Amino acid sequence: MEERDIEALGMRLANRAYLYRIFHIVFGAEPSKEELSVLGSNETIDAMEYLADDCRSEPLLDAVRLFASFADRAQDGGCVESMRSDFTKLFLVPGASYVRPWESPYIGKEEMLFQESTLDVRHRYAEYGFIAVEFGHFPEDHLSMMLDFLACLSTRAFDAFGEGRDDEARRILSSQKDFVESHLLNWLDRFHEALCEKDEAGVYRRFAAALHAFLVLDREFVERTLASLDEMGRGR
Repeated sequence: MEERDIEALGMRLANRAYLYRIFHIVFGAEPSKEELSVLGSNETIDAMEYLADDCRSEPLLDAVRLFASFADRAQDGGCVESMRSDFTKLFLVPGASYVRPWESPYIGKEEMLFQESTLDVRHRYAEYGFIAVEFGHFPEDHLSMMLDFLACLSTRAFDAFGEGRDDEARRILSSQKDFVESHLLNWLDRFHEALCEKDEAGVYRRFAAALHAFLVLDREFVERTLASLDEMGRGR
């Protein structure tokens, strides 16, 4: 692999770490003015454009437009309160608009909080010494917590690659790919369908579509990267 290819791979690894963090913010809590400013920042728009231009995925292109709109929305107190209200109705308070933002209800036979899959998530967190700020507040298979975990692993993979520790980068990326397949792509389509029915404003529906597209694309990127790391043979 040539030097420019190594630099391009490093940029992609950094970009995915940033976007995992952004999606964690989106689904983590009621948005604040400061968080909406981050979502509408040039850094976020550039990161999403970098990804969308590579694949021309409509949900990701739509996310670019959505993120760009937050540059102005963040300064509008009414808009901030409206989004906070939408988040509360959709993800926090059971009711007609409630959508469960964790894995268990979508894959089990009953809509239970704690199932076998949750134990697997817990074990994967423990493997990497991951402790989320949401522990004790959300189920461990909550979407926000899992995105936080993937953001942390993405940063570790970027650091390992930058330091020439390709074996460690390979191990982390393999873990991420398996986690995404086992605990996110198995239910996010149904999560998105529920939001299409209940998210009247449509903002979080669009975020969910973008997240699903991002995860599918990232899985493909990780597969290619693992093959490239095998070819490079650094750190062996």
